[in-house]
Amino acid sequence: MTNRLLTIGYSLLLASPMVAAAEEEEERGRRQHNEELSYSYLEFTNLDQGMNFGGFGVDPDGSRFELGLELGDRLFGVLDRRRSDGDLGGLDFDFESEGYGFGLRGDSWFASYTYNTWDLNNNEFDVDTIRLGFRDRWSDKFEFSASYTWNNLEDLDNEDGYQIGFAYYLSRNLSFVADYETLGGDFDIETVSLGLRLDF
Repeated sequence: MTNRLLTIGYSLLLASPMVAAAEEEEERGRRQHNEELSYSYLEFTNLDQGMNFGGFGVDPDGSRFELGLELGDRLFGVLDRRRSDGDLGGLDFDFESEGYGFGLRGDSWFASYTYNTWDLNNNEFDVDTIRLGFRDRWSDKFEFSASYTWNNLEDLDNEDGYQIGFAYYLSRNLSFVADYETLGGDFDIETVSLGLRLDF
């Protein structure tokens, strides 16, 4: 019995460095993947939205164009343009937005500010958005992202929002992207976007 316990203990001692080395290699690989995350990209997506204005629902469809640009090791800039349309109580409904901003990034986290102009059926107002989130490259093929937004809507209450997204890398620079984003409060907006992203 004693010999058996000694054998087991000796085997565990031999195995522990190999386990530690495997864990270290896995962590090194994850860090390397995150170092490869690009904040310079072009993204084109289709939008499927659900909105609620004072009890009136509308489900517009549209498109989104986003440009990101790395500005040194930690800073980045972003341009975001969206357009969608639908039917609200038998009337045509148009929603356009354009945003410009900048941000700061780490290995897997980021923080950004964007100044947006929203146009709802030719009624314009400004929206300031602060976003805190993270991006993590799980493997060569998969990336996960999530973020929280604080939105200051002109002449309206401040509203919270959330985002969750995935990317599947078709090649080193081209990926399929899917996002789900919400904005609460007076607008109660939910957006699903599917498309392609080209890193450069």
